[in-house]
Amino acid sequence: MECNLIYNNEKGQNKGAYLIYQAEKDNIFRWDGRRGHYEVYYIKFNHLQSRTGYWLRYTLLSPLQGEAIAELWGMFYDPSNPNNNFALKETYPLSETQFSRERFYLRIGPSALYHTGAKGEIKKYGSSLRWNLSFSMNRMSFRHFPIDLMYRLALPRTKVLSPHFDTRVSGRIEVNGRIYECQNEPGQQTHIWGTKNAEMWTWGHCNAFAEDPGAVFEGISARFRIGPWLSPAVNPFFIRWKGMDYSMNGFLQSVRNESRTELPRWSFNARSGDFTFSGEMSARTEDFIGVEYTDPDGEKLWCNNTKVANLVITIYKNGRKLDTLTSERAAAFEKVAREKDNRIPIRI
Repeated sequence: MECNLIYNNEKGQNKGAYLIYQAEKDNIFRWDGRRGHYEVYYIKFNHLQSRTGYWLRYTLLSPLQGEAIAELWGMFYDPSNPNNNFALKETYPLSETQFSRERFYLRIGPSALYHTGAKGEIKKYGSSLRWNLSFSMNRMSFRHFPIDLMYRLALPRTKVLSPHFDTRVSGRIEVNGRIYECQNEPGQQTHIWGTKNAEMWTWGHCNAFAEDPGAVFEGISARFRIGPWLSPAVNPFFIRWKGMDYSMNGFLQSVRNESRTELPRWSFNARSGDFTFSGEMSARTEDFIGVEYTDPDGEKLWCNNTKVANLVITIYKNGRKLDTLTSERAAAFEKVAREKDNRIPIRI
């Protein structure tokens, strides 16, 4: 287990020694002040009792032209009444941000994110979110790329890893004055950075399965722009089932895995040895929130995201059905493309 002993607290003050594990190192800010960079930290979780979902983003954009900015995003999903769904975004100048290079700490305005939790507040457009959350601690990150060198080279232009791939979220979140107490809610915290987003992708994650509370799923189907060419779909998948991890993200596996998205549904097949994982993710169109992303070069993408999708995964061995995993209204599902889906309004 890789760790180091260092002597700063979360705000960089010298208040004694502590251990820093690899997962926290992976969360540390990558931006070095150059133009043409973006960096995203997101937290997603579900409050199982109320069946509501949450998506929080702490972001930085250093465009090729113009001033660098930081943003705080907050999205709320209510499957019992999608009319209650909302998205908020607050933009801050760099003078109102602070981050540490020695341990993970990021402050944007009055809101902060650190390796063991997050706190923040957004009031905008007549709605409000306020949160004070803690994460169950991970020592090692989940790395989406099969080769560590891919995190150090210029390509791919987007890097992604999850310091809290399968975490439990506790604390409280307040939605328009209503308080939701959280106790070991299923969640994830991921770190993304780079110089350019993929051309398009479908992504999903779930760690709230009825049959196996320890099961975890993450999958993505993405295409990348390489000069004038568009790559074929790359489809890495991961399943944790009955305590065993099945990483299907090698190059050949990623190309051979199957994926088909027709919003609001996504079907896929991923293989690991004798095992096949066949899944379908689905939601209602009204469960999605549309948001706009911006690349450092100014190009736009449009993301349609829900945190309250359904997911069914059927597991086969040598063609024989072994098990089924189901999650009702507790899976994350997003589709991102370079054109808008006119069925889903863009909220921010």
